[in-house]
Amino acid sequence: MNASIKYFLFTTLTSVAAINASTAQIRVQDARENADVVSAIEEAAEAAADPRSILFPANVPGPYFPDESEILEAAEERLNLASGELAGSVEQAEDILAAEEEVLEIEDKSAYGTLNNMRGLPKNIWQPSDLEKVTKLLEALQLPSKSPVMDEIARKLLLSVTTAPMGVPLDIKPLTAEDENEEIPAISFDERLLKRFINLRTSKLIERGNLEDLVLFIQNMPDETLEANQKNAEILLLGGDLLGACQMSNLKARASGSMSRQANNEDIFWSKMTVFCRIMEENESGAQIALDMLREQDQIDFVFLDLANKLMEEPSRRLAFMSAGLTELDPLNYTMLSLLDQPIDAQLIENSSPLILSAMVINPNIQATNRFQAAIKSNQSGGVATDVLKSIYDLQEFSQMEYQNAVRMAEFDERPLADVLLFQSAARQATDVDKAETLEAIWKRAALNNDMSRKAQLNSETLKSINPAPRMINHAHHISRGLLLAGEYVRAREWYDFVRRSALGGNADATRALINIWPLFVLTDESNSVPWSDDILDLWWNGQMVLSPENRDGRATLFYVMAEASGHRVSETKWAELVSNNQLENVASISYGVWREMIRAVGENKPAEAIILSLIAMGDEGPGYLDPSGIGTIVRILRSFGLEREARAVILESLVQNDF
Repeated sequence: MNASIKYFLFTTLTSVAAINASTAQIRVQDARENADVVSAIEEAAEAAADPRSILFPANVPGPYFPDESEILEAAEERLNLASGELAGSVEQAEDILAAEEEVLEIEDKSAYGTLNNMRGLPKNIWQPSDLEKVTKLLEALQLPSKSPVMDEIARKLLLSVTTAPMGVPLDIKPLTAEDENEEIPAISFDERLLKRFINLRTSKLIERGNLEDLVLFIQNMPDETLEANQKNAEILLLGGDLLGACQMSNLKARASGSMSRQANNEDIFWSKMTVFCRIMEENESGAQIALDMLREQDQIDFVFLDLANKLMEEPSRRLAFMSAGLTELDPLNYTMLSLLDQPIDAQLIENSSPLILSAMVINPNIQATNRFQAAIKSNQSGGVATDVLKSIYDLQEFSQMEYQNAVRMAEFDERPLADVLLFQSAARQATDVDKAETLEAIWKRAALNNDMSRKAQLNSETLKSINPAPRMINHAHHISRGLLLAGEYVRAREWYDFVRRSALGGNADATRALINIWPLFVLTDESNSVPWSDDILDLWWNGQMVLSPENRDGRATLFYVMAEASGHRVSETKWAELVSNNQLENVASISYGVWREMIRAVGENKPAEAIILSLIAMGDEGPGYLDPSGIGTIVRILRSFGLEREARAVILESLVQNDF
């Protein structure tokens, strides 16, 4: 068995193993995060109450859709939440989740996804929409996003186990005791419509650029759902499923017959795939026949011919392939270069698609310099996961002198390598003060690139390692803010409680720090344990008097709008203080067309459309670049449809982007 076949088998098996390991890890994480499970069930229970309007006037019913009571009851029974304890061990919880997913797969053929409804969105979220309308909205939605919360919302929309858009309104009337005894009429299931919808979601997942999510979504599709086309074959190639790609190629070859001399680009692709697959099968005579047929075409791809011939050579006799001869890196020649263990020209990486970049980043067989360049390029658009980027950062090496002078060197170096140096240097510092000072340098660079949220997630371990202490009080603001952005709320709350105790003890620096961090905590607090009152609001307002009137009024307007969107009350007296033309700089309003569609979707109770429009409204720059009225509306919409956690994350990103 030659090296190509060994790699073929290894890559395919590794891909499957990685996906299985990733799924298992998700299940274990779900089982351990008891608080998240409890929170999800509490939110579902809250959704069953009468609708509450948080977008429209009091006389207009607020949009909502009913929770899936069957899932709620099953979760309560299995997790034994009535007694306040989780049933069984982590292993039992894994079995429960596995059983739930198996039931979904076996019994419910009307829905598809890889993210179950406990972690994702309700099954009927797309139901009242029309497929053609949804298609147009998804075409207008630009992916990937650099905003972590926007990416997470898009991920849930595309991966959750859901039915197809059917144009069937959601029943929003509250259930009565009589309704519980009535049999709910089943909604007809259109298998062809579901397949079209699955393939539509696949196309957006391709645009999003996260290869691991995409391959998992494709490999678990119902039979005969995945369309045999070039795009899907390329996804399988990039995901390491060479066997699946070749099976698709064989099906296509049998269906299309021989290729004419006037073949189009897709025909030529399938001919190349035939050559490639014959090589992988060690059928060199078949590969040569397929190559001869390819040579008969009017346009001959000499680069592909060279790659194919090198794959058929003995590894010891191969000469280096100069990828500089390529003008474009497509999934097939990328896969062949990877099999040949060849370096890739830097310019090819710069011009590659998000999916190819994602494949390079997670491929351990690609040279380290190529992986780093691909990771940086992918990170600029938001296509690489934080944990993957962290692993790439860890591979880079620096001298001891560079670690010691990282902050000073980064002041004069705007290259991505300086970000890596700061990341590693912060983690290596011996004292908490030195760690905090290095992190401040990271925040300054991140703020210039509108990248605070992702940099906080990247440096979460360093942030968690810093302990609250009196000597750290002047760093409390940026450390607690970073922890909140990284999703480490429990650790962030330790800092808040420490600062609050210090302020009550008369520490002036702690009082100043408390004024700075209070807005972030009161608007992201899941337990409603951070106090809110007119007196505290007055204290915060007085702390803003050191700012210019324009900056102070703009910040206050954003904070008050976010507070009211979160359910807090701001007195008319406080609003009256802001009657001026002062507003935040560099913010934009939602376009009128998007605004009208958004209000229509909410009024017609079409959750998926409203959520997509919210993502379109936030745009490429994220929540912080919308004016207060725009971002406040989006927060209300997300809360209307049960996305409480995502709404809080939108608030946090918006505040931080505006220097809170």
